Amino acid sequence: MIFKKIFNSIWLVFDVVCFVLALIFIDFGAFLILVPVGYICTGLSFAFLGWLSERISDSKGGGH
Repeated sequence: MIFKKIFNSIWLVFDVVCFVLALIFIDFGAFLILVPVGYICTGLSFAFLGWLSERISDSKGGGH
């Protein structure tokens, strides 16, 4: 019973953790290719995450 609750709580955030890890590895790879490309990629990742969090909060009725 306790393991089922723990598994369900982990499963709720698993896709978000995988998405953020994917962005981290993409940014790391961009830094290995060329440092300015890494900075641009990191900025785009942060912008995308900010936009995505706004979309999620608006769809849940939060925000302003």
